[in-house]
Amino acid sequence: MKKLLLVGATAALFLGACSEENAAQETTASSTETTEKESNVKQELMRFYMSIPQEINAVDKDLNAFESAQVEGTLPEGDDLEKMKEAAAASANEAGTVVEGIEIPESLADHQADIEGALASIKESYSMKAEELSKDASFEAANEKFVQADETFNKLLEEQGLAASSILNEVSN
Repeated sequence: MKKLLLVGATAALFLGACSEENAAQETTASSTETTEKESNVKQELMRFYMSIPQEINAVDKDLNAFESAQVEGTLPEGDDLEKMKEAAAASANEAGTVVEGIEIPESLADHQADIEGALASIKESYSMKAEELSKDASFEAANEKFVQADETFNKLLEEQGLAASSILNEVSN
C-alpha cells in the first residue's frame, strides 16, 4: 500500500511539473506572438509614415518652388507671378488628391482613426494653400493644420518607441 501511495505521489509531482512546463511554454509562445505583432506594427507604421512624404514630394515641386521663392523674397512679378501661382495651386491640389488616395495598411487598423484624422489635416492644409494662392498667399494657417497632422503621427511613432519626425519638413524641401 505504501508503495502504491509513493508511486501515486511521484506521478502527481511529475504531472504537476509537466503541466507547469506546458503553461510556461504557452505563456512564452503568447508573449512571443505579442512581441512579433508589436514589432510588425512598428515596422509597418514606419514604412507607412515614410511613404507619405515620398508620395507628396512626387507632385508638389511647383508649390515648393513658390514657397521657397516667397521665403527668399525672390517671387517674380506680373504674368510670371501669376503663372507661378497657378502652377503652385495645381501642385497643391494634386498633393491633396494624392494624400486622399493614400491607403492605410490593415496592420495599422488599431490606429486607423488617428491616421485618417492626420491625413485629413494634411489634405486640408493643401486645400488651404491652393485657396491662398488666389489671394496674397499666406500659408500660416495651412502650415498650422499640417503641424496638427505631424503631432498626431508623432504620438503614434512615440507610442511604438520610434523617434518623432515632421512630414511638413520632409515635403517642404
